[in-house]
Amino acid sequence: MAYMRNLKRQIPNLPLSQNEGNSGPIDSTTFSASEQYVNVGSGSGHEYQDPGPNDKRGPCPGLNAAANHNFLPRSGVPTIQQTVNGLAAAYGFGQEFAAALAVVAITLTGDPIGQKWSIGGPFTPVLGGLLSTPKGISFSHNTYESDASIVRQDAYLNGGDAVSVIVPQFKSLLDKAVNNEFTLDILRTHNKEKHDYSVANNPYFFQAPFAGLVPPIAHHFVVNLMSNHSAERPNGFLTKEVLKSFFAISGPDNALVWNSGKERIPNNWYRRPSSNPYDAARAGADVAILATRYPSVVRVGGNTGTVNSFTGVNVGDITGGVYNAQTLLEGNNALCFAFQAAQQAVPTSLSGLLGNIGPIIALVAQFINPVTNALDCPALNTFDQGAFNQFPGASYRP
Repeated sequence: MAYMRNLKRQIPNLPLSQNEGNSGPIDSTTFSASEQYVNVGSGSGHEYQDPGPNDKRGPCPGLNAAANHNFLPRSGVPTIQQTVNGLAAAYGFGQEFAAALAVVAITLTGDPIGQKWSIGGPFTPVLGGLLSTPKGISFSHNTYESDASIVRQDAYLNGGDAVSVIVPQFKSLLDKAVNNEFTLDILRTHNKEKHDYSVANNPYFFQAPFAGLVPPIAHHFVVNLMSNHSAERPNGFLTKEVLKSFFAISGPDNALVWNSGKERIPNNWYRRPSSNPYDAARAGADVAILATRYPSVVRVGGNTGTVNSFTGVNVGDITGGVYNAQTLLEGNNALCFAFQAAQQAVPTSLSGLLGNIGPIIALVAQFINPVTNALDCPALNTFDQGAFNQFPGASYRP
């Protein structure tokens, strides 16, 4: 499998100045129309189709669009290999990064026996081995998905619904466009605003080590993966019209409508080049810039039952001193800790399985270790989740 080659390859951190640009992908100095064109026209095999009544769609617009165009199975229940292949073809997504994210979803919210996960709600697992139905990422609050998402409401503030787009929140993002386009800076500012809103309004707001980093990374996904590209603008550009297509929003700016589950890859759209995939190193560089500019957005902790009561966790205590409050904000450390914490949590997440869980733990290591090796992460052998007991949101599972 191609994504398992060169597992020890070190991917260097990108200089921050390279990642500060106003476009989406960075360092894309060349453009190949034939390689980057995403053909969703008639006869392509990737024509748009509305999801069927049993197809899964969830909180991630990029995943929903990929399934609606058959880059992921239209069922919304992919394997690791289907995730890797589909996201690379649709978006130029890094293969090792996609594999790691898929295996975390499988172990935390999916079917580790059948090695499948759902981009939306519950699905039927393979026979035997599971004591409960896999919930999918739509019901993975504070395990895979989290509060302070891009255009969706915190689950506690919306009757447990963290999947539906809140049109006024989308409008807030749409109104931030400058000359009809979005930049990484705009999305970072939006991320900070959503974080601050959650702290001020959600007594159950919680930022877990892995799930809590998903919204910051997702904000960067918007520009890095949804931007269109051309010979004149090889770094990419994201317009309001393209953003609306990916988020299933129609109508004029003053009368927006969310069309649930109908996210689309636009016509005449060119993804980032395969020579410059959005991989873990680039995500780590993005998070490092965000942490420097808005450190509160990547803190681990939460509100303690009342609004504006955010309390940070002593990261040194829960990691045996491998990280601390300062070093967590440096380089790739926030992303390292996120993946390592998810990996450490796997044995607990497998409590719903019968039989030997050793092979599944080995599977997780097989796909996460290449990412943590590439990020040059320090070894993490201690992870004490007891520090999260003070946060009511940590155990909130709508």
